[in-house]
Amino acid sequence: MTGMTSYYISRAVISAAFGALFAVTGSPWWTALLIGGLVFAFFLWAPHSGRYSVHPELGITALRRDERTQVINDKAARNAFVVSMLTLGGTAVYFGALALTNVPIAVLKLVIVIGALTYFASDLWLRRSQQ
Repeated sequence: MTGMTSYYISRAVISAAFGALFAVTGSPWWTALLIGGLVFAFFLWAPHSGRYSVHPELGITALRRDERTQVINDKAARNAFVVSMLTLGGTAVYFGALALTNVPIAVLKLVIVIGALTYFASDLWLRRSQQ
């Protein structure tokens, strides 16, 4: 096998295993199939995303990070951390001083979602602006 063929075959096996894991842990078959398909779609997208430098000669380990992508990743993680901590601090102030009640789990989940969205938005913005 040459080029990216071994990479794609190995990622198809990983995607099938991930879908099978969902199937054996009690998820419906269609959910396992959907998850496996989404994971494989991510692996198809990854070499074209600009997040990695692609080295087809390396076979199944064809994707690498260079200094530029690592710096962007670090900045995006920093931005997500700052936004998450500010959101968590605001939540603590609101529920501790104003609402005088316990923090609902749904609010804490929302803080995590806000942090993740900040990471991905910051990552996308930094990749587009530093080309």
